[in-house]
Formats: sequence, structure tokens, C-alpha cells
Amino acid sequence: MANVRRAVIFSSLGRYVLMVVGLINTMVVARLLSPSEIGTFAVASSLVMIMAEFRVLGANAYLIREKELTDEKVRSSYGLTILVSWFMGVLIIAASYPLSDFFEIEEVAPLFILLSLSFFLAPYISIPHAILSRKYKFGLISNVYFCAAISNIVVTISFIYFGFSFYSLAFGNISSVLVQAVLFLYASREVPVYAPRFKNMRVIAKIGVYTSLGHVIRKAQNTTPDMVIGKLGSPTEVGLFSRGLGFMVFVTDLIMSGIYPVAAPYLADIKNKGESMVTAYLNASQLITGVLWPVLAVGSVASLPAIRLMFGDQWDPAAPIASIVAVWAMLKAPHVLAPQTLITLGYESSMFAKELIVFLLFLVAIIWGYHVDGIHGVAYGFIIGGLTDFIVSALVTNIRMGLPTFKHMTCLLPSLTVTMVCWAAVQAIAYVWPFDQTLPILSFLQILIVLPLVWILALFIFQHPLRSEVARIVSKFRK
Repeated sequence: MANVRRAVIFSSLGRYVLMVVGLINTMVVARLLSPSEIGTFAVASSLVMIMAEFRVLGANAYLIREKELTDEKVRSSYGLTILVSWFMGVLIIAASYPLSDFFEIEEVAPLFILLSLSFFLAPYISIPHAILSRKYKFGLISNVYFCAAISNIVVTISFIYFGFSFYSLAFGNISSVLVQAVLFLYASREVPVYAPRFKNMRVIAKIGVYTSLGHVIRKAQNTTPDMVIGKLGSPTEVGLFSRGLGFMVFVTDLIMSGIYPVAAPYLADIKNKGESMVTAYLNASQLITGVLWPVLAVGSVASLPAIRLMFGDQWDPAAPIASIVAVWAMLKAPHVLAPQTLITLGYESSMFAKELIVFLLFLVAIIWGYHVDGIHGVAYGFIIGGLTDFIVSALVTNIRMGLPTFKHMTCLLPSLTVTMVCWAAVQAIAYVWPFDQTLPILSFLQILIVLPLVWILALFIFQHPLRSEVARIVSKFRK
């Protein structure tokens, strides 16, 4: 457990530093490029991001969960990853101009070609990353990502300065990938295995097909709206929606970024030791919602000052989008670890089936939503998708791991009450100092001062399990 706590701390600290760098990059770019320019890039990057989830074909998950790691297994993982990722890179290049014609945006063809370059370096990022994750080297991983993020922001802003518009974002991405490949190979030099082996790949692919398809479908919920709006609407609408959605994804990642990387190794340890996965799942769900729900509730109310502070006044129309999408993020939170848990237990096909059902209903909902009410309708489609995810996840986890649904719902009640208190507190701030009439920085400071105190007080009043964690942190500071 000490290993896991240490890993979460290193992972969280590193990820938060990365998020600060990424936020600075986003804030600067949002003021240098227009919604239309950012929307054009989003159309191309959304499809590439979906395909990127498939390019490693589960090789990283295979390496993490294997009890004994040999050179042959590492080489086979390289072989499978090279075959898949290089093929997809070539496929994107070949499809770049037909896709440009489909979206009726001429500029996206060169963007597809530039973004495809990351697929040719992907094996030399994902495999070393898996080896380091297996050893809980999350501090080292964070250092690599930090260097890559700095490279990204420097290159992106430099190219914007020289007039490359949205192409600057693609050049920044290329520089980031190059830095990651070089540093990850160096960081994992204790396992000096790089030559691919094109044998015994079936066992990896068996895990990878369902795992990667599940990742693709899950990632598609964040990126498909850009393609749908890009086809049915305009690049400006894509830009506005991506900023509203991006804000809520940022808020979620702010909480979950330190947990996601540690979850897979932690769950694998729980399983290998024969401990109860149900108990671990219930505890994790309760702790995650105790933090994530209040933050999302506050963000939904304070979306306008947050959007203004992060991106500037030109992005005001994105604020209502963020407020609606917050409900989707809250609905997904209780079962946010369901995919990793099902994979750990060997139910990759069940995980894939769950993600597919949720995505199909989600896709229908956002297309229907756009025809009814434009990008606001797409946001409401997210809520339908979130509700579907909540229900289907509850059914699958009940069937596959015996998770008692009623007990799970009951353990979430303290998180719900804490969330309602925090929501009421930020509503009171908005009533006294209306967000549309107050400087964004002042609204931010008011929330920053008041809400943490309200949250901690609510944890103790409603006896949320997180109160023991808060007490432990306070006692350490006293010592």
C-alpha cells in the first residue's frame, strides 16, 4: 500500500505540473488563434486522437499485467505495436485528402499528414512507458512528459509568431512526440530490448483488440463531437464546443490525472494477492466522487468566469456548453475505473461491449441534439450518454465482478450531500457577486478561498471517508 501511496503522490504531482504547463499553453494559444482556427485543428486532431488509442493494440496493458516479463515478451510487444501503428500512420497519410474533401475543409489534409508522424514513433513511447509504469516509476515518467510539454509550448508559440496559424499546433505535437521517444528510450535503458519480434503476438493481440477498441470508443466520446459538428456545422462551432468540453475534461483530469496511471498496477496487485476487488472498487468510487463531484458542481456554476480567465472573452459562448457537459462528467464518475477493473479481471470483451453500447447511444444523441438545438443540443446529448454509461456500467460490474448496485449507490450518498453543499455555496457567491459582472480573477479568488473550507467542513459533517485522509494530511503538516 505504501508503494501505491507513493506512486499516487509522484504521479499526481507530476501530472499537476504538466497540467499547469498545458493550461498555460492553452491560455496563450486561445488568445493568439481564433475559434475558427482552433476548430479547424480540432477536426483533424479529433480523428487522429481516436486512432492513436488503437495504435499500441493493448501491448502496454499486456506488459503491465504480466506476472513475469521476459525479453521475448517485450520484443513481441514491439513487433505488434510497430505493425499496427506504422500501418495506421500510412493509412492516415493516404486518407488525408479524401478526409479533407469529406469535411469540406481544405486545410485539414496537411494537418492529417503532420499528425500522422506520431504513429511512427509510438512503439518507442508506449513500450518503455509500460515498463516504467510496471515498476511504479511515475516520477520519472512525469519528468519525461514535462520536458515534452515544454517543447510543445515553445515550438507551438514560436510557429504561431511566425504566422503558421493552426499548423503551429501540429508542429508542437511533433516536437513533443520526438522528445518523448528519445527520453523514454533512455529512461528504460535497464531493459535494453528494442528489436521487434514478430512471433507469439496472438496473446498480446487477444488482450489488445478489446482493450484498444474500448479505449478508442471511450476516447471517441471526447473527440467525435468535433467531427460531427465539423461535418454538420462550422469550424467556429467546433472551436467553441471543444473549449466548453475541454474545460470540463480539464477539471476531471485535474482530479483523476494522478489516479489513472496508478490504477492498473494497483488493481493488478489486488487481484494477484487474492484480495477483494469489490471492496477496492467501492472504496475507490467513494473517494473519487467525494472529490470529483464537488469540483464539477462548482465548475458547472462558475463556468463563465473560468472560461474568461482561461481563454478570454471571445470564448464566452463556450460557458453554457461547459455547464451542461458537467452533468455528463458527474454521471461517469462513479464507474470511472470500471474499464480498468474489467480488464484486470480478464473481461476485456465485456468492457468492449459496454463501451460500444454507450458510444452508439451517445453518437445518436449528439447527432439528434445538433439538429434540434445546435451545439447546445450536442451538450445535452452528452447527458444522455452519461446516463447510459452509468446504467450499463452498473449492470456489467454487477454481472462480472458481483458489485452490489444498491450498496454502491448507498456508499455514494455522502459524496452527493457534500456536492450539494458545495454547489449551494458557489451559487451563494454568484448571487452576491454575479459572475457576469465581476472580474474573472476576483471570482476565482472568492471560490478558491471559500469552497475548500466548505468542502472540508461538509466532509466532517456528513462523515465522508475522505475526512480521515484530510485528518492524516493535517497531522503530517503539524509534525
